[in-house]
Amino acid sequence: MQLIDNKEENIKMKKLTQRKLFYILTLTLFSTSIFAQPTPPAGKMWQKQSNLSDDFNSGFDTSKWQKPLWNYGEPVNMVAENSGVSNGNLWIKGTLGTGARWFNGSRVMSNAQIKYPYYTEARIKSANISAYSTFWLNNGDINNRDEIDIIENNPNPSCNCQPNFPWQMNSQYFHVVNGDTQRAHGNFDNRNLPDGAPGKGVRWNEAYFTFGVWQKDARNIQFYLNGYPAGSVVSARDFTRDMNIIWDLWTADFSWLGGLAVQSQLNDVSMNTMYVDWINTYKLVDGVASSSSSSSAQSSSSANSSVASGATQTIDFANYFDTGKATSAVAGDTIIGFNKSGGGNINYNSVGDWGDYLVTLPTDGQYKIEIVTASPMTSGIGAKLSIDGIAVGTITLGTTGDWETYTTTTLVNNLSIGAGTHTLRIESTGTSAWQWNGDVIRVTKVGSDPIGSPVTPTPVSMTLQAENFAATGGVYDGFKIYTVNGVSAVNYNQRGDWANYTVNVAADGNYSFNAYVSSPMTGAALEVTVDGVKVLTQAVPNNGSWDNFQKISSSNKIALTKGTHTIRVASAGTTASTWEWNADKFELVP
Repeated sequence: MQLIDNKEENIKMKKLTQRKLFYILTLTLFSTSIFAQPTPPAGKMWQKQSNLSDDFNSGFDTSKWQKPLWNYGEPVNMVAENSGVSNGNLWIKGTLGTGARWFNGSRVMSNAQIKYPYYTEARIKSANISAYSTFWLNNGDINNRDEIDIIENNPNPSCNCQPNFPWQMNSQYFHVVNGDTQRAHGNFDNRNLPDGAPGKGVRWNEAYFTFGVWQKDARNIQFYLNGYPAGSVVSARDFTRDMNIIWDLWTADFSWLGGLAVQSQLNDVSMNTMYVDWINTYKLVDGVASSSSSSSAQSSSSANSSVASGATQTIDFANYFDTGKATSAVAGDTIIGFNKSGGGNINYNSVGDWGDYLVTLPTDGQYKIEIVTASPMTSGIGAKLSIDGIAVGTITLGTTGDWETYTTTTLVNNLSIGAGTHTLRIESTGTSAWQWNGDVIRVTKVGSDPIGSPVTPTPVSMTLQAENFAATGGVYDGFKIYTVNGVSAVNYNQRGDWANYTVNVAADGNYSFNAYVSSPMTGAALEVTVDGVKVLTQAVPNNGSWDNFQKISSSNKIALTKGTHTIRVASAGTTASTWEWNADKFELVP
């Protein structure tokens, strides 16, 4: 955090020294929606710190968090009402005030502190204003402090002097002793993520990202982005202090921040708020995790996760790349498919709901599949499994007494599966209309040699719910999500707006593209690109309505190879007003 030497900053840092150190060490299953933790050194294991972890599903927990409102320099004015918890997110917003301190921001800080070796990560979506959306650790004052800035993200700099900021993690450390400052930057750019990695080339305000730091010892600090190493720094001096975890939102008239926030954007709720979906924090402790806890400590909710030989992969139920319903609607269930309930879980699951998950297997072999579920239903609940469109079995589930008491159930037969990336579909099945809540899916390699022939991928249809985009943007800020006639869809789509969707293609083939769209405009059209290459343009007919979704199909097919691809659907018509079309879903059909 860039500091300005003034009285307010001295007050800021002195208050950080007053936090009492305490740890509550609890070994827990790592079932929240995260990317894999770093592999612990030999003889060590990760132990979750419940006092520094939160899924924000139960409101603002004052036993864990507080709102210290010390100010930065003008124009910042920290106010309590500009931060809170709702809808499963911690949020901090910037609004327009009056006078010299016209930027009303806020701050949330942990009550507890932590010292290396630890790993902490949070899933964050940055505000789309020229301000720092931050996630950092600190203790001390301006003249003597230990500080690690995991992110200071500004995706919308106003100064025209920071062209890389929309993708750059402003990560660094400060170590200050008697006014002598040592610092170094990490500053990873997400455009340098590996090809196919989630979030590559996506602006910080366009999606949630998982940001983390592993402080290995007194000097070595490794940053992470969506599970990938994202820059590291080595301190010139030893860190000695226990530190608080902090989020805040603030601006300043400096080029290193990207320039002042634009006042006209501060009361725009679509731009002015940063969100934190969850935070998980771990300490390295002596010991070796058991097979079950070890697998959970190595869990991953990456859209494309892999199982090493002999290892267990744990995937959050909420980390589907697509969801839908295979049967008719159930009375009272207004949500199509699985619903993300926070903490990596899903609920509102009625019979016929399904989710698709990507699993990458490095070798042929025998694999065991387990699911962790909860349900008060006494009979008629189950999960039907398929891999790459091939039905492989059904798990019969039993009651757990309520919706939040979870148990593990295993597919009776192990599966022989070939190496490569596969789509695992899990669909609720049985005689009960309401089914079960889902926590995690576990895939474990239990044998080196396949039984018979591995599952051979075949082309399967893929449905992309329009609202389940990985990212959106464009000339007019991209698609918006709304609900109409019992379904979620996208609207506020103007010419040049686009959304990206991640698909896993089970097998090479030629696929028809279907769009379920509606528009009262003449001259509307959509354009489809695959991995950045334009493949078709399709006219969208005027049907006189924004909400009467009708299927249109491309005359030409799209050639897709097996594997993960990014599908971009953009508005590309010639309407007089630039308004284009609304959409319910898209399909790729072999």
